Amino acid sequence: MPTYQYFPARYEGPIRTLLLDANVTAHLDTIARKGTEYADGVVNRRMADLVRRLDADARVLPGLGAGEGVMRRAGLQDVSNYRRRSENAQELLAGDRSRITAWLEGEALPDPRVPGDAEHPSEIGTEEFEIVRENLLIPSYAVMLKAYQLYLQGRSPESGFRVLAGFAEELFARGSREVLLGALLLAGNHTGREMALNIMKLREQKDLASTLDALWNTSFDLTHSRVATMPSLPEFRGAFEVPCVFVTDDRHLGRFLQILQPAGAMSMKRGGGITGDHAYLKRVLQDGMLAKVVEIVEAGNDRALNETTDVEDMARIRRYRARAYADQLEGWLAERLDG
Repeated sequence: MPTYQYFPARYEGPIRTLLLDANVTAHLDTIARKGTEYADGVVNRRMADLVRRLDADARVLPGLGAGEGVMRRAGLQDVSNYRRRSENAQELLAGDRSRITAWLEGEALPDPRVPGDAEHPSEIGTEEFEIVRENLLIPSYAVMLKAYQLYLQGRSPESGFRVLAGFAEELFARGSREVLLGALLLAGNHTGREMALNIMKLREQKDLASTLDALWNTSFDLTHSRVATMPSLPEFRGAFEVPCVFVTDDRHLGRFLQILQPAGAMSMKRGGGITGDHAYLKRVLQDGMLAKVVEIVEAGNDRALNETTDVEDMARIRRYRARAYADQLEGWLAERLDG
């Protein structure tokens, strides 16, 4: 593949806000630390295309890699290498891009400002990060935990998806990309289920900590892609200028995002229908399940039409329920995987 994958795929003008997945962040970190010792023609071509697309004053939000479980549990303190990777990515892409340009041309780079791989506690939180974490990331994580619980329980496709859709309704997450990914996991044929497990990095069963981190990281990518389609949500307070674009080199995630409509799925407000490419979904769901999936989600939408809860109250309820459910589901997985 000649370039990274961008979502939304169609946008006008140079990118003003860039949201990276973990792999692209890792590429930038490796470039910053190794310079010309890191010779990868594919990454060079993809990075050159990325730099070309950026506005001169673009804002960069690096992605989350493996091992940031403490961010899931405690929020703002990071004892892995997230801060180092984040700062290296920021240094190369935000503002002066002379160093990344030098690497693209095969020139040696000076030592990075944040050297080494040693783990150390650091505060990584910003107001925007905490807003996204509480309003979008933790609710997304709760839905992914529920989907994986239902998968491990071996529910029938229709029963499992119906339970997941009902759970998502409680978080005002009807028709979300998490629900669509859950449909592939619970009601997918071999191709659909493999796509879901590849996106979730759970093709092979892992220990508890690795499983929870994989689900958290999946939610992080889904949330970044959601921010890219809804940068003007009131909660963000104008923090994300448009065009706002999510970039990934994960072909499974990229394919999944491509089947969503350009606007993406629901806004985590009152919900929305399954907005994926139905022709493609029919090929990756078990026979007859597309109609069932659409029917279940649309039934939830009908109930949403009578919703009288204020939007701000919805957000408050969602935050409270998401934290409580995430704790409960983590406990269930602990008993299942460590018991």
